[in-house]
Amino acid sequence: MEAPFAIASLPKPLDAENGKVRAAPVFGIREARKRKRHEVAVGVDGESVNVYNIQSQSQIASYALPPQTYLCCPPCSIYSKVGKGSSQRRTYLVAQDGPQDRKRRLICMTEEIHMPRQIGEQPLAPKKQEQNLQPKDVLGVDVVTAGSDSKSSFERFMIFYRDGSVDCMTTDLAETLWQHKADGEATEVVENATVADLQSAKKGLLASREDVTALVDVTLPNNSNSSDQLLLCQLLRTDQGRALRVSSLRLGSRDIVQSQAAGMQLLMEVDLPDSERKLDQQAHYDLNVGSGKLYQLLGGKLSAFDLSGTMPRTSATFGRSKDPVVSFARMSASTVLAVFMSRIEVFETKYGSVQASLALDSSTRSRHAGQKRKLDDGAELPWIAVSSFSELGVVVGVNGSELSIVQLSEQLRASKRVRASGALLVDVLGKGALASTHGNIDYNLDAKNEEWRAKVDSAIKEGNMSTVEGLLAQSLGVHPGEHEERMRFPAASIDRRKAMFVLTKCFRMTREDEQAGEVRLVTTINSATIYKMLAKAGYLSASSVRQALKLRNDSASSADKPQSGDVMAALCIFDNFQLVHSLLDLPIHWELPQVVQVLRLMIRSFETPAQAKGSMNSLLAPKSTTNGDGAVEETEVESELIAAERELQSAVMAVSTGLEIRSETMRLVIRRLHAYPHRDISLCMRNMMRPEELLFFMKILRIELLEGGWPNRYIDLGDKQEDVAGLDGTDDATGPSNQAIGTISDMMNCAVDAIGTSGWLVGQSSDVYGTAELIDALKSEVSAALEGLYEADTVATFLRSMAGYERSLEKTWHGVEKRKRAKGEWVAEELEPEEALLPMGCKAEPAVVKSRATKEGKRSKRMFEEERRRRVGLYSIDRIRV
Repeated sequence: MEAPFAIASLPKPLDAENGKVRAAPVFGIREARKRKRHEVAVGVDGESVNVYNIQSQSQIASYALPPQTYLCCPPCSIYSKVGKGSSQRRTYLVAQDGPQDRKRRLICMTEEIHMPRQIGEQPLAPKKQEQNLQPKDVLGVDVVTAGSDSKSSFERFMIFYRDGSVDCMTTDLAETLWQHKADGEATEVVENATVADLQSAKKGLLASREDVTALVDVTLPNNSNSSDQLLLCQLLRTDQGRALRVSSLRLGSRDIVQSQAAGMQLLMEVDLPDSERKLDQQAHYDLNVGSGKLYQLLGGKLSAFDLSGTMPRTSATFGRSKDPVVSFARMSASTVLAVFMSRIEVFETKYGSVQASLALDSSTRSRHAGQKRKLDDGAELPWIAVSSFSELGVVVGVNGSELSIVQLSEQLRASKRVRASGALLVDVLGKGALASTHGNIDYNLDAKNEEWRAKVDSAIKEGNMSTVEGLLAQSLGVHPGEHEERMRFPAASIDRRKAMFVLTKCFRMTREDEQAGEVRLVTTINSATIYKMLAKAGYLSASSVRQALKLRNDSASSADKPQSGDVMAALCIFDNFQLVHSLLDLPIHWELPQVVQVLRLMIRSFETPAQAKGSMNSLLAPKSTTNGDGAVEETEVESELIAAERELQSAVMAVSTGLEIRSETMRLVIRRLHAYPHRDISLCMRNMMRPEELLFFMKILRIELLEGGWPNRYIDLGDKQEDVAGLDGTDDATGPSNQAIGTISDMMNCAVDAIGTSGWLVGQSSDVYGTAELIDALKSEVSAALEGLYEADTVATFLRSMAGYERSLEKTWHGVEKRKRAKGEWVAEELEPEEALLPMGCKAEPAVVKSRATKEGKRSKRMFEEERRRRVGLYSIDRIRV
């Protein structure tokens, strides 16, 4: 999501104390279908009612109001076709004269919109109609349509009162068709009213209520379908709780005789879950009849109810009393945007995950793109969401005297099929939302947790990392010292609150440049064991660190969020890749951006150490105070001393074991990257690495290709023993693996694709000779490696032939010879070079037949064949005469 930016400046209410700004989306009616347009109608008490186009960010209509006029509900604006080439816009308002006036007036502004017939033709002024209403509190007004096609469809104007009364009128306000009066003794209050057709309700709201749908189907005429029948869904608040009431609406047709029988009929009434809560407060609702989802905002908590079953149930709850939800807007059947005082979050109600989050601090609000007027000094007003437009990918809201929008990302702008079915499980992994009962970690939850946290804070303050390691091991369900033996920790034995508390102490966001606003993630605990235990428990992911930063009290960590790969970037600086090598060697899953970040930082570590020296000098340099002297506080001296010791320790490690650690870490990184899809690797490398870094990575792969011996042919090896694998005393595991060539080739392809066609063309245009030399060298090495593979395949074929010859030779051995060879009694025979050659076809001679004759004294057939074979040599040449 992008930060909210203003698209229009709204007039301020004339009465600053009692005046309000009310907004609602504009709908269009075409061929008996009512659709939401890319427009919003905004009414300001004592000023005007304006209609804004969201797509073009312009004002398209404006109607002035008298100074004493106060709106009772949001305006209702309808755009419809009335003829060929002409349209009509009708805007309905319910007003009162003064905030305490009991009289209600209905105002209708009708504006004809058509193409000008001649140059200079002025548009007609809007027509204004007024009619008095009942002296009751009006909940809202709406225009509903009934009918399946344009010929049989008709429109009606509905007025909903808070006591449950309903008025039905014609759209031109010429006649009141019928009125439904509520029971005078009832104390119920209607908080929301929604009109929907029966066909949509059968898919969601009434999917499991066949008894209700059967009752409605009986009352329908024979020549009508379910789309003609409309339902009125009212959300009530009584002394006992809150409930949903569904009634059928008989609007009446164009025939006046049939219109006499119009009215309402009660179908069902069902209580909402936890309906007895906060009956003295006003709740705000959004009901989606097609999916059966109801969103309720009450007391700072946003609850999502599933009404598609037999009984309503709560599917998700967001917000809490200390961090309330101010407003919300439904984005799809299972996605809702919630606005808090300090941030905006998009929740997925199927799994209760956070799909996106955006901080709303004072600096963000002052940097609104397109803001035309500065906000007044004083208390910051919350951002009130009005409606979402999925086709444009924006959510419209009001912030004080500004009409602003929030632009959504491409991932949130899903297709219609995804918006209807909801998110998949793979889309919500690692994006869990904190439950409303927990919210953020509550440090006053119980005395034991408070004591445990006090011990952790005391140990970190004293620098006793062994005590912190022991406390963390206990929270993970293992004894101190036992964590080294385990590769993973069972999720059932992990105390999530304690693990998240330790995670808040491990990372923080720091600002490198206040003017540029650059922030980065750094580590705050100097213990590699703690990071290993958190990684084994699954709490060293980007999402867990992001949630932990929200729990910190400092503004930098709560406002800024780490980007992809920032966790590994902070751990790489910890001890010169030793901790990262240990973490990558663990049998746990790491996200692709984290692995690519390690590769990028390793490539940068091979550069000149000027930048590293500059970073160390910046850490050691004392910060000047306001009066210019070099005095620093005691805490700053300690932090700089710790940083200097860490830099010195890293330098010693780099000199002693730096090359070996980097080499092993690079092999682990390449092995990890080979497990991801080729397309994802190329895309991630292209987003996170520079072309120079990708070329350096290709050079590393070329070195690995040469060290593995793949470009060398078998016949090119020397006569020395160290040139032959296995004869130099080394283990076979240290030699090149047969799988290494596949890994190297895949990574080479990913690096080439990550640079892209445009990258190669730009590089060739800037450095023709260097690019051509690199491509030629790469081509020759790949060709040599391919030739080496063919040679290796030829040698393998020859060795298989020798093994087959050995097996056939064993069959010719006699029993005594088999026993001698089994005991190891080999007899060395001196053979000529020609005799040592393998026979043609690699087949051994059959054994000599010892029996010369049969019992009858005649030669056997086997002996006869042997004699005939021995008359011919091993190799004979026959001349073919033609």
